[in-house]
Amino acid sequence: MVSKTASGKRSQNTVTETADTAKPVLQLRNPVTHHFEFLGPYLTPLVIAALTVLPTALNGLCGGGDDQQCPPSWVYTMEWGQHTHLVEQIGLQLTEERVFRAVMVVCGWMTLHACLYYVVPGRWIKGTQIRDGAVLTYPINAFGALIASYALIAGLSAVYGPALLYWVADNTLSLCVASTLLCLLQSGLLYSYSFRVTTELPDGPLLAEGGNSGYALYDFFIGRELNPRVGSFDFKYFCELRPGLIGWTALNAANAVRQGVSVSGVSVESVTWAQVFGGIGMSMWLVLAFQLYYVVDALWNEAAILTTMDITTDGFGFMLNFGDLAWVPFTYSLQSRYLAMHPVDLSPFAVAALIGLKLTGLYIFRGSNGQKNKFRTNPNSPSCAHLKYLETKSGSKLIISGWWGIARHVNYTGDWLMALSWCLPTG
Repeated sequence: MVSKTASGKRSQNTVTETADTAKPVLQLRNPVTHHFEFLGPYLTPLVIAALTVLPTALNGLCGGGDDQQCPPSWVYTMEWGQHTHLVEQIGLQLTEERVFRAVMVVCGWMTLHACLYYVVPGRWIKGTQIRDGAVLTYPINAFGALIASYALIAGLSAVYGPALLYWVADNTLSLCVASTLLCLLQSGLLYSYSFRVTTELPDGPLLAEGGNSGYALYDFFIGRELNPRVGSFDFKYFCELRPGLIGWTALNAANAVRQGVSVSGVSVESVTWAQVFGGIGMSMWLVLAFQLYYVVDALWNEAAILTTMDITTDGFGFMLNFGDLAWVPFTYSLQSRYLAMHPVDLSPFAVAALIGLKLTGLYIFRGSNGQKNKFRTNPNSPSCAHLKYLETKSGSKLIISGWWGIARHVNYTGDWLMALSWCLPTG
């Protein structure tokens, strides 16, 4: 009896010690979020609702009224009573058939890029070490995916003519709604997926420090899991650059075709590619070139994304899902959407000034981001030896010289200048 009692006591102590020692380790690996952003957990539903509506509203305001203007004439005349009629016009564009076809197109586009993630040749490299000490691997082949996507679009356009891209421009609103629905669905599935417990992950996956609050909608929005994966397929990394950025340039091309068809005065069924190209104005060509270069630059330097907060720190929730797959392609393409309906003639001086503005922004953007990426990748490299830095309480290092001695977020200055060069061609 004594032996049994002693044995039972020892067993109980062992369990208690194991639980006590495991609990701090688990808390260290996945600490509970106490700092909130974006209006906090109680107002998160308003943020989600506003975001889901905004790109659709902006695209609806561009060609959604009776006069097919961008924006409708009632915005200038301040006849706000017509806004209800605008909603009706948008509703007419979002027919069940249109939305269904748009959903099929968006799903096909995502499936295409999921396949290209593995099919396109490219090297696999290691990312930065994440919080639990793991180092994940990623394929560097997004630029190849861009080329493959364009080759497919060119092939289909050779078969179907300008009508294919014209359909995309004419159905931008329904494509925007379809992408938004996809973001909501994918975010919900990934939120549920973050609660999995397996033999490989007995304590669950590594969670984002900012998305483990216990408030369901807030964590859904911020992103609960840091790097949701199925095998080697990383959802966050996949969505960060590929379908959204490449889709943005595809929408621009579609809007350029729409402008060319409109200016030619020939129906889309009869128009030739020569007539389409002849109807595209210099302002549209500048927007296409500027934004295409921005995307090509991002995809060519794909490895640099691995040191950004999006990959190393932020969870993959609705915020990043929506930003990558809906916000970027359907709001960043508004300049070309506007020009498709309002061609603008530019003087040679204006063209030269816009090119100069774009190059200035690009110089600041690429120089500052390149310096930051080199420092984060290897702060001891000779190219970073001259840089001064501050070490924060969390252990991270902030550069305080070079580009980053000029301003805390000097890369945003370059980004803003480039964005300004995209907008000014619209007049």
